[in-house]
Amino acid sequence: SADLKLLEEATISVCKSLVEKNPRTGNLGSLIKVFLSRTKELKISAECQNHLFIWQAHNALFIICCLLKAFISRMSEEELQLHFTYEEKA
Repeated sequence: SADLKLLEEATISVCKSLVEKNPRTGNLGSLIKVFLSRTKELKISAECQNHLFIWQAHNALFIICCLLKAFISRMSEEELQLHFTYEEKA
């Protein structure tokens, strides 16, 4: 759709920067870990009608989806694997 195309064009520089820096920073992996750790709270939030937490989870998942699309379209499978095998250096 046109809105998706506008979003991709508006965020292309941020995505490129993340693709370049992520092997050193591990930011994508951290975002995914935080999202996964908080998913356990989603059911409770829905039962309590905590819409703020649900929107935060929705937005985090949307960002992850957009970033993964940018990563997959710009690199090979081997390069992509490096982004998910990040280990913090001492």
